[in-house]
Amino acid sequence: MQDPQQTTERFDTILDSYYKAWFRYHPETAVEVGRDEYAGLLTPYGDDDIGALVTLNRELMFSLDELDTEALDADRLIDYELAWSSAALETEEILEADWRYRDPERYLPVNAIYQLLMRPVSDFEQALATRLTDIPQYLRGARQKLSTKADRIAPLWLKSALQTAREGAHFIRSIPQHPRLSECNRAIVDLNGMINKAATALENFASCIESDLLPQAAGNFACGERHFSHILGFRHFLDINPDQLHKLGSELFDETASRLREACMVLNGNDDIAGMSAKLAENHPAAEQLLDSYRKAMHEAHRYLVKNDIVSLPAVQNLAIMNTPVFLRHEIPIAAYHEPVPNDSKQQAWYYVTPVSDAEQLGQHDYASIKQTSVHEAWPGHHLQFVTANMNPVARSLPRLLNPSATMYEGWALYCEQMMYEQGFSQAAEQEFVMLKDRLWRAMRIMIDVEMHCRGLTIEDAAKRMVDELGMHHEQAMADLLWYTRSPGVPMGYATGWVLINCLRKQQKQQQGEKFSLKEFHDELLSGGSMALALVIRRVFGDEVWADIESEVFSIEKAD
Repeated sequence: MQDPQQTTERFDTILDSYYKAWFRYHPETAVEVGRDEYAGLLTPYGDDDIGALVTLNRELMFSLDELDTEALDADRLIDYELAWSSAALETEEILEADWRYRDPERYLPVNAIYQLLMRPVSDFEQALATRLTDIPQYLRGARQKLSTKADRIAPLWLKSALQTAREGAHFIRSIPQHPRLSECNRAIVDLNGMINKAATALENFASCIESDLLPQAAGNFACGERHFSHILGFRHFLDINPDQLHKLGSELFDETASRLREACMVLNGNDDIAGMSAKLAENHPAAEQLLDSYRKAMHEAHRYLVKNDIVSLPAVQNLAIMNTPVFLRHEIPIAAYHEPVPNDSKQQAWYYVTPVSDAEQLGQHDYASIKQTSVHEAWPGHHLQFVTANMNPVARSLPRLLNPSATMYEGWALYCEQMMYEQGFSQAAEQEFVMLKDRLWRAMRIMIDVEMHCRGLTIEDAAKRMVDELGMHHEQAMADLLWYTRSPGVPMGYATGWVLINCLRKQQKQQQGEKFSLKEFHDELLSGGSMALALVIRRVFGDEVWADIESEVFSIEKAD
């Protein structure tokens, strides 16, 4: 066995050197985890850059393989697993499905500018000027790259990129009016000139998509069964195959649909789910009161947590509610959460709500759904979970910050919808109906996630299922599904994580009996950060506990 102290020091040195280099190829990610020394860079995409990234990942894996893992403590061992697995997964993605020829959205530097306006970047003026200046040449190169293999691009990804580019150009031109500019320590020379050139470059990119790329686009968005299986193993640390996952989704869908019909019968005297949904959709705020309604629900949920002591609350946090930025609205039909960076002393986060204009769209924002969404996105859902992780030194190691898993952060948020209902947050009769209807949607996500990426399900057929079986509006379904195509293995995380957390809670209650504390259970669960729920359970509750839960949830027969 290697000397533990030397092995620990060697491990820390390997990771430190790796991430310093890795951030050069992922500068936007670096800013999101508080490493603002990369804030002036855009994501490189040259052949030399991509080759260097693959080499960097392989060198990390080789270096880690040479270490004696028995000499590492429990937390570093988890960081080891996360770092190795993420390097392996990224390398596979690059070599088998090079994003540079498939995904025009990843070239668009709109978020690269937006994050500078929202994050506490130390040299904001220099970073903004540098990124704006680089955009025209950056996009000219992107157009050339995409044009070489345009037939590999999925048409729906091109259409999404077209919308982002056009709306992003408007956003870039609005920068001088942003409050962040009034806080500058020094004037940015020729800001208007840089803005005009960057916005024009985005407009030219949009024109290229429309005239040159769209007529040739014929690619497939599906990642394939092999890669999807690797996502399950390397990102979520689930020892299952896509078929086992799909079975879980199918069973949960049937079970939830049955409960939803029962709830509808109690509420309305019949099992007409569509009719009940239409009735609820009539009870919504006016368009101009939408933000205030969400803000009120958010504060109500927070006050309830303070009063009932269900989970520990962070000493420092800030959550601002705002309209979804225009360039993100085609991807966020309802609402979303934007977490704080780990080293932000204010722990400032944002709760986005997408504005609507017509009555049909407003019907998606009924009061019961507003309360439900605020539990999910704000308290005690995403906001509590991410701030708690940021305040925990162990949970904010770079491997954990850079490798979040939807099984944890979305599983927790979906669990919170149920838990807050159980704890009496809302006594309204329709709340259970809304909760179950949203859970049905998340159960379908498991099946569609697998079917779109492994079984050839088209986005059109998936949308029809969501409209027919969930009562979803077609536009909302398409926006939701666009995200599924770009994020394999994420949509399934909601309901999968929810099932795992409930199974864990049941087990802990059985083991502890009267000593079981719901607050302590929640605090322990949140202590692991945002990494895969499997790793959280293994680290906090033990390997045997995880083995029992995984086998129970996925019907895995244990070896003798």
